[in-house]
Amino acid sequence: MDGNIKVVFAAGLSSALILGVFEILFPFYLDYRGISLVGMGLIFSVSTLAISLLRIFIGEYADVYGRKRIYLSSCILGIAAKSMFAFFVGELEILFNKFLNDLEGNLRISVHNIMLYENARKAYAKMLSWFTASNFVLQAIGSLTFPVLLASLAYPGLFVLLAGMEVIKFFVILAYREDKKERTGRKISLREAYSFKIRRNLKVLSLSSAIGALGFGIAHGFLLPLYFAGKYGLDLAQISVITAIHRLSFLTTPLADTVITRLGLRKTYILSTLAYIISFLAVGLITFPIVIFVPVFLIHDLLGGGIGMTAMNVIMQNLTDDDTRGREINAFNAIQTPMVIMAPSLAGILAAASWDFIFIAGGLLYLVSLLMFLLFFKERDTGQSSQYQK
Repeated sequence: MDGNIKVVFAAGLSSALILGVFEILFPFYLDYRGISLVGMGLIFSVSTLAISLLRIFIGEYADVYGRKRIYLSSCILGIAAKSMFAFFVGELEILFNKFLNDLEGNLRISVHNIMLYENARKAYAKMLSWFTASNFVLQAIGSLTFPVLLASLAYPGLFVLLAGMEVIKFFVILAYREDKKERTGRKISLREAYSFKIRRNLKVLSLSSAIGALGFGIAHGFLLPLYFAGKYGLDLAQISVITAIHRLSFLTTPLADTVITRLGLRKTYILSTLAYIISFLAVGLITFPIVIFVPVFLIHDLLGGGIGMTAMNVIMQNLTDDDTRGREINAFNAIQTPMVIMAPSLAGILAAASWDFIFIAGGLLYLVSLLMFLLFFKERDTGQSSQYQK
């Protein structure tokens, strides 16, 4: 395996372990500080709004000056945000720290898969699928260790531990070797960066997946740990186990390359979206016992999650140009921003009325997303290699 790929894998898996702890830690931390469900939604929405359009500039900067600088900057922000969570407890202070933490995630996401693609073009689908599966195994480990870590370190100590892990990731990324010759002579163009010049199919995919992202953010967002506590009365240990099982369901992701080869990118993406629709509507409309809820809920990951994410990522990378890949992919994501911004606030409002509403809304929005994709995405203009033509 190429040295750069090892660096990207190691940094990505470190991020996964951190996320596995943080995604349970933060909602319970907000609850511990007495912030309401609607207030939590506003904290997540405002943070997303403040960052969204900045990502396009980040992509343009990465195209001109390289990906490594962006990744290192994300680590520095992660260190700062998680350190300050331990010491600043006011609602506005938490909002500011959440902004820094989300900015860290956005910087990393802006370049991570691009770096993997640029170092493993021919084997990208296979490498991405294996990385995604490994990623969620690490997230599962993080989820399982959360109750023990919280009991041992309390909230401040656990945030400091996560900050220390960000420091380790910083030194891992320093080992990445970037070819700077390819970008010599280019200058940043804000006009081009914010022109949203991407292929028609990429725009269609972005708009349809934006609707799906709204459904995902409502049904599967920051409230999920609190859903298990609120509707089923589960304790932290039980929630951690379910979250870990949830993450491990992504172990089907290595099958993505085989599924894409047999079905093609378009059909694979359709299959994954159907899995979300069936899973979310089923658990929203029917109150299952928890032992039945879990496998029904996990349909969206077993058949959809990692496999669908891989298919969409391959389509995205194939439909972008080498010189402007960072800009185009971040423009793709920015088109989704209005939907992503609304999700946490809507989730908080719906959950305050009924926990079931978040899954019903999520399933219906994925249905709309699929219909848009079927109607407007041109199958012959996928930009895919012959390996995945179907």
